[in-house]
Amino acid sequence: MKLAYINALPEEGQFQEFIQTYTEECITFGAQAIVNWNDFQSEHVISVYDENKLVGIGCMTEECHVHVRPAYEHREIETMMNKLLQAESKFSLVHGQS
Repeated sequence: MKLAYINALPEEGQFQEFIQTYTEECITFGAQAIVNWNDFQSEHVISVYDENKLVGIGCMTEECHVHVRPAYEHREIETMMNKLLQAESKFSLVHGQS
């Protein structure tokens, strides 16, 4: 598994497929997932891919929102995404971006 962390929103088709797969896996794995997908319109977004398949997405609004497909949990993806989002947010504040 080689993961790619991309500092951008995924393509719309990939995003919709992720939402569907994520929801189905949450039901199958018994995970609770109440997600406001509109939060992902933020400038600070990180998309995570495994072999060009979107497996996680995170954004920074007032706080970090990170969602990784349950099949990919326990691989430190959430931790890395949180670190990257916090670093990006701090960089933007220092350089006067919003």
